[in-house]
Amino acid sequence: APPLETQARRPFDEMFLHEARAAAQLSHPYIVTVFDAGISQSSGQGAYIAMELLKGKDLRTLLAEGWRPTPAQAALVARRVADALGYAHSKGVVHRDIKPANIFMTGRTQPKVLDFGIASIAHAQAHEGAAGPVGSPHYMAPEQVRGEATDRRTDVFSLGAVLYELLCGRRAFEGDTLAARLKNGPLPVR
Repeated sequence: APPLETQARRPFDEMFLHEARAAAQLSHPYIVTVFDAGISQSSGQGAYIAMELLKGKDLRTLLAEGWRPTPAQAALVARRVADALGYAHSKGVVHRDIKPANIFMTGRTQPKVLDFGIASIAHAQAHEGAAGPVGSPHYMAPEQVRGEATDRRTDVFSLGAVLYELLCGRRAFEGDTLAARLKNGPLPVR
């Protein structure tokens, strides 16, 4: 997408900062730590966010490379992500985009949930007139697909889709687009 012009960037930057600051208030062992967020003093640079440096790979990359967790590892990863989400929910923050790419693994059972603020921004933009629902089609909860209000149950549904993928080695929903996912529906459990 082309860069936002200065006038159009201001509301985005304000929303970005608000959400980044909300994410920065989350202090949990399985949530990436946000240290700072602000507006760059350099002309045209926009908003920035500074997070802890993590060593490892996101879950999407590990799965693409052929890593298949044991059922015990999958359950432990899911439990730890659920703990992180439960903590965030208790602080009034809903992620809205739980997927393997937003679960960074610093060890085979040590997840860090990423992108709380960014997911919230995408959701807010969708409800301010952007076309269609926002999220990752393979992991979107039904209310997201319908463009309805979301809450903590949205994250629970998405985490269930991630757990399915960890256990079965394939996504719970087929199709690379939302339209394809709606056409194909969920895969049968085998």
